[in-house]
Amino acid sequence: MTTVITIASGKGGVGKSSLAINYALRLQAIAGNTLLVDADLLAANVHILLGHKPKKDLISVLDGECRITDAIQDTTGALSVLPGRTGASVKVEKDGDPLRDLIPQLRDTMDGTKFVVVDAPAGSGRSVLNSMANSDHVVIVLLGQATSFVDAYALIKNAYLEYRITQFNVVVNIADSKSQAQLVFDNFARTVANFLPVSLSYSGHVTQRDAIAQSAIRCKPIVQLPGEQRQIADFDTMLKNILASPRNSAKAADTTVNSVS
Repeated sequence: MTTVITIASGKGGVGKSSLAINYALRLQAIAGNTLLVDADLLAANVHILLGHKPKKDLISVLDGECRITDAIQDTTGALSVLPGRTGASVKVEKDGDPLRDLIPQLRDTMDGTKFVVVDAPAGSGRSVLNSMANSDHVVIVLLGQATSFVDAYALIKNAYLEYRITQFNVVVNIADSKSQAQLVFDNFARTVANFLPVSLSYSGHVTQRDAIAQSAIRCKPIVQLPGEQRQIADFDTMLKNILASPRNSAKAADTTVNSVS
């Protein structure tokens, strides 16, 4: 059975794609047979962060140029990637949500795949909500900033009101310390609990700003940087917490959206 994890955020610039890449690499190293999907049609950057130049991508699939399996490519660490393409706004605006059936199709076609990690678009648009509704686990990336709080809250609110998603994992990125990350989560969880009947599970945090900066500069994931054993352990702990959390059981109000049973 394939487990799908969607990484989402209420706003861009929170390190969502970097987290998705590192989660996928660790799952590949630990369990094997992992697929990373860049579903951000407006700002796809997984291939850039991996230093990869794909010949086929998700847009090729949407345009009918190839099958999903033809666009999936092996990259660093034997990780399979379905890359996106930056600047596909015309396609998105024309079709609304061309990725509505992506995850169900992946479940049907990727036999033997243990994990699918989806790097969802930022914000709370239809594509990200559909991805969340079709996933087993949803991870919200949070920063210790007021704007991040507001946008992450809006995403969770929309996911609950439109799809009755009640289970969310939260990761605090670019934290100054473990205690600061915990404080950020506690404050956010308290705010959410005052207004929404949902459950937030704290999955962990990422610190060491220097490692994050070096990862971006060198186009190399944090877990593959020299001397980053502590970060590897932190990512493994986050994944353990995510996979141990209750599975999503979305009941979409929109009957055209496939939900996880």
